[in-house]
Amino acid sequence: MLIRFTVENFLSFKDEVEFSMVAGRFRKHPDHIVKVRHLCLLKTSVIYGANASGKTNLIKAMSLAQDYITTGSLRTEYLELTPFLLDSASENRPSKFLFEIQCGIGQSFEYSFAVDRHRVHSETLIETTNDRASLIFERESSATGKANIKFGTIPVLVTNDDDPTDFLPKSGDPTMLFLTMYKRLEEQIEEHRIPYLEQIYDWFSSTLAPIFTDSVLATGIPIGLMKPGELQSRYLDIVDRLDLGIDDIGLKEIPDFDADVHLSDDFKEYAKQITVQLQPNTDQVAVFYNARRDSYVFSDANTKFSEYEVITYHKVKDSKTKIPFDLKLESDGTRRLLKLIPALFGLLNDKADYVFVLDELDRSLHTQLSYKLMELFLENSGNRRSQLIVTTHDTSLLDLDLLRRDEIWFLEKDRQGVSSLFSLEEFELSRNMNIEKGYLGGRLGAIPVLSSYDKLEWAE
Repeated sequence: MLIRFTVENFLSFKDEVEFSMVAGRFRKHPDHIVKVRHLCLLKTSVIYGANASGKTNLIKAMSLAQDYITTGSLRTEYLELTPFLLDSASENRPSKFLFEIQCGIGQSFEYSFAVDRHRVHSETLIETTNDRASLIFERESSATGKANIKFGTIPVLVTNDDDPTDFLPKSGDPTMLFLTMYKRLEEQIEEHRIPYLEQIYDWFSSTLAPIFTDSVLATGIPIGLMKPGELQSRYLDIVDRLDLGIDDIGLKEIPDFDADVHLSDDFKEYAKQITVQLQPNTDQVAVFYNARRDSYVFSDANTKFSEYEVITYHKVKDSKTKIPFDLKLESDGTRRLLKLIPALFGLLNDKADYVFVLDELDRSLHTQLSYKLMELFLENSGNRRSQLIVTTHDTSLLDLDLLRRDEIWFLEKDRQGVSSLFSLEEFELSRNMNIEKGYLGGRLGAIPVLSSYDKLEWAE
């Protein structure tokens, strides 16, 4: 689970901003909280702001940091490392990222690093509890790129008593994080040398899932272990609740599917980790959503893959006949919903934890559908540790019957182009205040400042 995230000197974030999933003092909706040891963490958060306020930049910060950790590259599909450019001093300072996360058996860790396009300036990993913080490792780099790594009280686990750090390179890439370097070396030596590092790396590679309006997940979304026909019934259950005018759901096998060609190595490797949970000779399969091909992949206990596409059916008037529709015939909003349903399946999967960070929840959706999707997640999430974080312009979600105050956030950009982030919990509000009206009326900030547009001179 994500506890908090901070970013500084990246895109529109000149100064440090902090986004937190730690529950506040708000007592309403106690079922929105997951208790993990000493922490009370929220299951969801909704982020508002005007266009170009920095909402997408916050997700880009998480995404770039994640990609840097897992691939070693500061250039992603969407951007490369970019400091705040509207201040000459900021352009020459490193960008800073910090994740505080919960993973493993309830352990909490704070992982941070500062980096520019030339080198990693610093990198720190700390295990945190309710009353102490224990250093696992700390790395500082000089201007020439020489790294000094210091280990804390957590021991290095090796059999070689003479040199417990003999697996470390004597001279490494100054632009690569130690966490990334360790993961690659661990795969070569096939030995876990330092406690927790593998599960922390896996949190970034498998749990954190930033999703932009045009992006996909390389590893796929695990839907669960089920009998083949169960997926259609789950789909139809949600489709009926959302009133999409779809009368039935079917799956059509894709005949030219070749796992070696159509599935990435990351996807197949991740699928194997889930498939091992299947019992031999079972009639169940592991089901995954493959966003790259907008399809569902089934894997049996022997990791034999097959692929299916969703087909919608509509009844013919005055007849019991159902006509199959290609998804291209459905509306933009329906297709958008059908792409969000796999994420909902993933969030409600007992076998996997996710932190979905979804940009523009309301894109192509009616306001009531956005509301219903949030409601479906919150009412069915139970004690699962998955989290859903979204950006949106849909003000219907500003409803304290749906969300807690500490689940509502705002992003605002000032005239110098600097984005700031704040929570609804920071405001002193009257008990009966209509949050939606207050926000649209400007009482909470984070709305467009519109000039007079009564007359356009060039239109005369």
